[in-house]
Amino acid sequence: MTGWYFQIPLAVEPLKAIAAIALAMTLPPSAIASAGLLMGVVLAFIGITNLAASLAKLFTLPIVRGIQLGLGLLLAREGLRLIVSRQSVLRFSGGISLAGWEIALGGAIILLTFQRSRRYPAALALLGAGIMLGVLADWGKLPALAWGPLPIQVLHPRAGELWRVLPLLVIPQFALTFGNSVVATENTAQILYGPQARRVTARGRSLSIALVNLVSGIIQGSPMCHGSGGVTAHYRFGARGPKSSYVIGGVCVLLALFGRAAIGVLNLIPMAVLGVFLIYVGVQHAAYLWDILNSAPLLLIAIGVGVVSLLTTNLMWGFLTGFILQGMWLVYQKTKVEGVGT
Repeated sequence: MTGWYFQIPLAVEPLKAIAAIALAMTLPPSAIASAGLLMGVVLAFIGITNLAASLAKLFTLPIVRGIQLGLGLLLAREGLRLIVSRQSVLRFSGGISLAGWEIALGGAIILLTFQRSRRYPAALALLGAGIMLGVLADWGKLPALAWGPLPIQVLHPRAGELWRVLPLLVIPQFALTFGNSVVATENTAQILYGPQARRVTARGRSLSIALVNLVSGIIQGSPMCHGSGGVTAHYRFGARGPKSSYVIGGVCVLLALFGRAAIGVLNLIPMAVLGVFLIYVGVQHAAYLWDILNSAPLLLIAIGVGVVSLLTTNLMWGFLTGFILQGMWLVYQKTKVEGVGT
């Protein structure tokens, strides 16, 4: 549906703040679903009233570039962590093993070799090579496939649980979602796809995320959004039109039909290969900073947002820092103008 409406490939991914807090506090699925449901209601309200367009004006260019820089740095750091982790080592029969950095080096070569190929997309080439490595390493103990999706469980909202997750999960996630999934994603799509991304507006993004969370919340699914990093990933790995979304969505539906058994299939992909993907996308995403390199004040604001996001591992604190720095810069400019006038 996302590919059909927006006419470009847009990532559909979990709401990270809700996921992180829920995991840290071991919250039940109903609490996570309730948070997604509330997020859907909030975004539906600002989308229907077009309040999204007004809120988007608060996110100036340096703040958006800072969000993109921060997300890029976080992706690259996570990719490096996956590569150097002990779990990234692949062991084959005969005592042969490959370290994570060796797999990553080979993956980087494949990625760069097929980067400009239209016949063999770089992402599919690297993914195919990674799965082949995983199959060879796990030969003889490949995961068993069991047909059958998980049963759908309908959410029965409870007032107490809704009030609990509102300050705990929804408010922190809303700030992050609007900054990255609405404003930064709109900007990223316009940079990469130009006029083709004319439907990617703040209002359209808000309503899209609202719709998926209202539906997902009702059936106790994971709260979802559209991330700006995912837009960069899709584009850099060759996705150009809505058909790419249909392929990705079709694969996800197929995996879902295997229920929990699908996790075993996904685990065949070596962690170091995923690390290469993340580092590549992170660097590309951070590179949007190029258009403000000649403006020192704007660059400093963006770097402040990016560095704080990296240090706190939270984009929300990053763009709050950006608001403060932007305000200080505006006050300085106003004071300077008044001083010159006097």
